[in-house]
Amino acid sequence: MAVNNNNNKLLLLTFAICRLIVTVGLTVVPELLDVGLEGRLSVDTWELEAASVDFGRLSRGAPSEVVHPATAEDVSRVVKAAFESEFAVSARGHGHSINGQALIREKKGVVIEMGKGGSGVRVCEKGMYVDVWGGELWIEVLSATLEYGLAPMSWTDYLYLSVGGTLSNAGISGQTFNHGPQITNVFELDVVTGNSFNNCSKISFSGE
Repeated sequence: MAVNNNNNKLLLLTFAICRLIVTVGLTVVPELLDVGLEGRLSVDTWELEAASVDFGRLSRGAPSEVVHPATAEDVSRVVKAAFESEFAVSARGHGHSINGQALIREKKGVVIEMGKGGSGVRVCEKGMYVDVWGGELWIEVLSATLEYGLAPMSWTDYLYLSVGGTLSNAGISGQTFNHGPQITNVFELDVVTGNSFNNCSKISFSGE
């Protein structure tokens, strides 16, 4: 009888594990499993929940997974896969949007968590510029540049916002009247589209 009970428990445990694997497998966008991410793909409940709301909490999304990119190429791979396979994709910095701009509302979609990734803040003292990942906070940019006696020419009044988030809205603050919005002080941008990875700079557009 004890043997039968053990067999029944083993059968039940095996069934539960199989059900778990099937359930998790169905939630993953299969196209992302073959793109060769250097970063991480997550379907953890707490990460999906965090990516389902923003600061405003006026709207709610429903991403199927969260991507933590390690490089800009990872972002490009995910966006390209979304373009080719027609699933929704959204970049999220630190969730400071107030009306659901960075949320996934479709049944099949991926949030790219930009707040954790990249290579940090690299300051070029001689060239007087900074190379920064889009998910970095402006306070981190300021802290890094102050070590060299430098500071951004224009920043937002609240510094705990992501670089990519404010640049996507030009970056207007109380300093704009004097130094222009943040976007006018950008030398280069790496822009990812559905079928290309582009480096845009003032030099490349100087003839237009």
